[in-house]
Amino acid sequence: MLYFGLILFFILGTAVGSFLNVVAYRSVHGGSVFFDHSACPHCKKRLKPPDLIPIASYLFLRGRCRYCGKKISLQYPLVELITGLLFVLTFNVWVNTFPILDTRYQILDTFNLLYLLFVVSVLIVLFTTDIIDGLLPNSIVLPAIVIVAIYKFLLTLFPVFPLSLFSTLLTDLVASFLVASGFFAIVYFSGERALGGGDVKLAFFIALAVGWPSLLVALFSGFLTGGLASVMLILAGRRRFGQTVPLGPFLAIGAFVALFYGDQIIQWYLGILSGA
Repeated sequence: MLYFGLILFFILGTAVGSFLNVVAYRSVHGGSVFFDHSACPHCKKRLKPPDLIPIASYLFLRGRCRYCGKKISLQYPLVELITGLLFVLTFNVWVNTFPILDTRYQILDTFNLLYLLFVVSVLIVLFTTDIIDGLLPNSIVLPAIVIVAIYKFLLTLFPVFPLSLFSTLLTDLVASFLVASGFFAIVYFSGERALGGGDVKLAFFIALAVGWPSLLVALFSGFLTGGLASVMLILAGRRRFGQTVPLGPFLAIGAFVALFYGDQIIQWYLGILSGA
């Protein structure tokens, strides 16, 4: 049964990934997510259902538009594949971390899974927009913050799940404001050369979504991966010393680590301290 669920969530994830590509593109370049038809960005030809099958269409068409022959960005199948894999990981974590404690709360348990999938989807969109366009759209970040805050509030009303990935709303809000304030100070004193305003809002969202103390894992993982990537780009000659690299994608990576493995990492670290 578990394997069937994993396969189902991979297929679901690739379909959602196709939608997230649309959200990422139109949140930056304009257009309605729900009412505008999908079209080739080059020839503007309206795409038909066979052109929109996640991953398979890209492979079948050999990475080119059926109508104009121009190359299709590798971004599209990659986002679909990564979303599928992350949905599988989310489902697996949910199954093993949040067992149904009482049949009366099965619907809340389902909402818990939907919440995790929502956070993952938002992070994928922001990862994509920042790495492709260097932007973290308010139209994505701000509603996501509101939805996460509402969900955390509902958890305080129905505390029936093991709160291993979540803490209290008040604690998370205080931690989120502190993290965002620290990011804002960096933006202010660096004149937006080190960080941008979008990074402040993204940091607030991540801190609120993963909660205390997992946000420490998110920040550490994000800055670590960002620093390593910057060094590799400089050594490869792709960046000069002093040039900035978008931090948003690495904060998103840190958030994924914290969301899925934050508690385990913290317990491992505390075990090392207690044994020292």
